[in-house]
Formats: sequence, structure tokens, C-alpha cells
Amino acid sequence: MMLRLEKATLGKFGAQDMMRLITSQGWEAILPDALDDNHLLLVSDQLRELLSGSGWSGDHDPAGAALPLTLLLLTKAGAKRSGDSLEVGLETLQEALCLLSTAVDREIVNRMLHRQDATPIGTGLIQGLQMLVQYAKEQAESECQA
Repeated sequence: MMLRLEKATLGKFGAQDMMRLITSQGWEAILPDALDDNHLLLVSDQLRELLSGSGWSGDHDPAGAALPLTLLLLTKAGAKRSGDSLEVGLETLQEALCLLSTAVDREIVNRMLHRQDATPIGTGLIQGLQMLVQYAKEQAESECQA
């Protein structure tokens, strides 16, 4: 038998909901292993839409939490900010979306199988994003010097 879930029963998880979580519990509340089941499944779905390209065509929920969540985690991982904007290349953003998608799906499977990773998924995700941000900075610096 296949595992099934009716998406319509999950509700919505948007940027406003994400901000409420952060305000009440701190930014760590949006890490995959801290999200409740519904939010985790909704973020997984939103990330899939973004990564497949269908999320950019205007037929997805623009108020979804996946993109702002990714950008916020990139800032926590050391991505450079100038004023209100975040300086991050599209390639870095794409890779960050992939890392987050993998972490979210891994957390879903862990919960279903009642397993736990040696390193908490949120910790591993932040470490991965920090490496990604560091690599992007080094690439930018070497291009400036060339």
C-alpha cells in the first residue's frame, strides 16, 4: 500500500505564519526538525514547486514560506546583507533550495520511520548552508582579483 496524504487537508504555510513562529520561538523554529508535521509537508511541497520551475510561473502561492525561509536561513549562515537586501547569487539560491529540500524530505522520512540522525537535521542544514555561503564568497573574491 502506498502512503497517501490529501494536500487540501494540510492548510497553508506562508511567510506570515513563518514570521509568527520566529517571533514566538526564535529563528530556530523554522528549521526542518522544529517544524510541525503539517508545516514540514507544506514546505516540502513548496520547495518542489520552486525547484521544478513551476513555482516561478505565477500559478503557485507567492505567499508560500519556502523562498523567504530559504533566504532567512542563508542570512543565518552568513550570507552578506546590505541594508534591506541580501546579496546572494541565483546559483547559490538554487543550491540552498536543494539543500533545504533534501533536509526537509529527510526529516519527513525520519519521522515516518521513527529514526533520528546522529547530527540533528537543522544543525546539518545550517552547516551545509554555511559551506555554501563561504564557497560563494571565495568564488566572488577570486573573480574580483582575476
